Amino acid sequence: MHLHTDYVWHNFSLAEVEEGTLGFYYGVGARVLLSGDDSTLGVRIPLGINYIFSGAPLELFAEIVPIFDLIPDTKFNGNGGLGLRFFF
Repeated sequence: MHLHTDYVWHNFSLAEVEEGTLGFYYGVGARVLLSGDDSTLGVRIPLGINYIFSGAPLELFAEIVPIFDLIPDTKFNGNGGLGLRFFF
């Protein structure tokens, strides 16, 4: 099981689009990877780009996330993702 939480900052002033909003985000967070006796704890640094649709509660995003594992050993790792968020 992979659990993570992030605190992110958004910058929407890098590029203008005709409709919707295009932004960049970056942040810091933590992750726990639970895998029997091989569980790890690490620090995440999410970097991503997102597009928020005009007139719809939807967002498309793509991100890369370098991870620095601290426990039980120190090593670099990474995640990434493509997704769609729905805002309630």
